[in-house]
Amino acid sequence: MPKWFRTFIPVILGLVIITQTNLGRASEREYGVYEYVVRNAQGAYDQITADLRLAAEKAGWQVVAVSDAGQMEDCPYKARVFVLYYPAYGKTIMEANGKTGPFAALDRINIFQDEDGCHVSVVNPHSITRTVLMDDDRYENLAEDHLQSLRTMILSAVKGEEGRRQYGEMREEGYIGKTMGVVAGGRFDDKVEDEFVIAAGDLQDVAEKVEKALKRKGNEWGTQLVFTLPLPEFATVVFGTTGTPLDTKSFEIVGSGDDDARDDFKCPGLAHAGAYPIEVVVTKEGNDVKVRMVHAMFRMKMYFEDAGKWAFMKHMGMPGSIAGEITDHIRSELKTE
Repeated sequence: MPKWFRTFIPVILGLVIITQTNLGRASEREYGVYEYVVRNAQGAYDQITADLRLAAEKAGWQVVAVSDAGQMEDCPYKARVFVLYYPAYGKTIMEANGKTGPFAALDRINIFQDEDGCHVSVVNPHSITRTVLMDDDRYENLAEDHLQSLRTMILSAVKGEEGRRQYGEMREEGYIGKTMGVVAGGRFDDKVEDEFVIAAGDLQDVAEKVEKALKRKGNEWGTQLVFTLPLPEFATVVFGTTGTPLDTKSFEIVGSGDDDARDDFKCPGLAHAGAYPIEVVVTKEGNDVKVRMVHAMFRMKMYFEDAGKWAFMKHMGMPGSIAGEITDHIRSELKTE
């Protein structure tokens, strides 16, 4: 071995170690589930909504739904959620993983009020995509670019103080472990559950039945269809459902979460309104049509984990009850056992 080569071996090894370390850092960066874009937004609430819709459509987003959160008891404030779809971004996420992708392909913008004024926040693509795509670092730049595109679009329409603070559960990786070793954790692809499998089914027929089922308002949680998004290129239809008291109860439980600055607010949980609607996915896979949802408790942890472990333990039955309300309606339309 030449002497000059032996001299450079430590340098080469050092560069390899540095490179490997940097490649791994994407999954170790801390991201919150939500991120502020505008604080103390200027203008009337309804006008902010109208301006945001125009800006989103002009910038290439499809406005899939605009959904008002339920009114909390003794709460004078409101929250309104935009559900958006950007085709190029959605296509990349779907191509990355056809099974899990539908649960990260849409964007959510939350316009909400509190004692400090009106604010606009987004569900952070970094946090959700990292979980849904199982910590695949190849999509780190995609998520960052998409987040900045969302921010640019919102800031073009809504005037106020630019915000950048993230909130909700802060995670250094997409993997979500079990709370106290027992409550809902693991790889996301293991948490996507086939609620119904229709052998040799027709996608359109099943999707129409699921849509009809979701239009029925749930008796306990008030779940009801909010949007239908066909993705024919992927033989998939994504539905969204939410309702009251599903949302208001969730906001009461999470409260201010880990955000101590909101502890004294009257209804701080409205900052988490972007957690809803819940996704129901109908997809053709081989000869079968499958109706999928994320394991109910796991999905709650994705968006509300900063409520704290005791909150999850105290309300263990709530997620299953919500999922049951949704699936019971679908079962009655599909006429399955």
